[in-house]
Amino acid sequence: MADSKPRLTYTASRGFSSAIRIALAAAKIEYEDAYLATREDFLKLIETGKLMFKQIPLLEIDGKNLIGSDCIIRYVCKKGGLMGKTSDEEIKIEMLSHGARDMLKAGLVMFKFFEPERKDQELQRGLKEARERYLPVFEKTLTDNSSGFLVGDCLSMADIVFYDSVSIISDDPDLEKELANFPKCRAFIEHFRNQPGLKEFMVGPHNFPLLSEKFVQVVKDIFSWV
Repeated sequence: MADSKPRLTYTASRGFSSAIRIALAAAKIEYEDAYLATREDFLKLIETGKLMFKQIPLLEIDGKNLIGSDCIIRYVCKKGGLMGKTSDEEIKIEMLSHGARDMLKAGLVMFKFFEPERKDQELQRGLKEARERYLPVFEKTLTDNSSGFLVGDCLSMADIVFYDSVSIISDDPDLEKELANFPKCRAFIEHFRNQPGLKEFMVGPHNFPLLSEKFVQVVKDIFSWV
């Protein structure tokens, strides 16, 4: 696999692979997608021994089988020179990326998988966390750094992970109003989408729409989630 084109295995959805796809585009790394569509697909992949903890996404690159979205994103960004220009920038990128990932995991990405009676509760919890804990920090960071990026004067992992999180809000017509009090975050989205390599990605086949209710059931079936 070391001499082969990298391959990313996940479902045909955003989920926890979206930021990886964006990072690969930003790093100008050509790769191929492999989509799991059934429970049998997933079980066959487990049998290969490539999944350390029987989880995806999986990125096969440089002779390695990488699992864990955070680990994969960091590997790709280091390979693509997206970790800042100094050690201080790298530390800030790591911290902001951590916060952005926590914002996503606070309820914004998984609420659709809950039963109807819990779904809105989880969504509102995620929005409250974003509104009160995370977005104010990113708004201030973007205000203090006039380049339009979160750290320094060029694209980094922090921008990629934050975009992946905040776009869950901006791309949903019912949630977009949450950004009304965060104009810098709203402007960041358009700035990010127009970066070289990413502008093409945004209209390409790898940029999936928000998860539909129909596909939620497909994902539940693949992973045998009741």
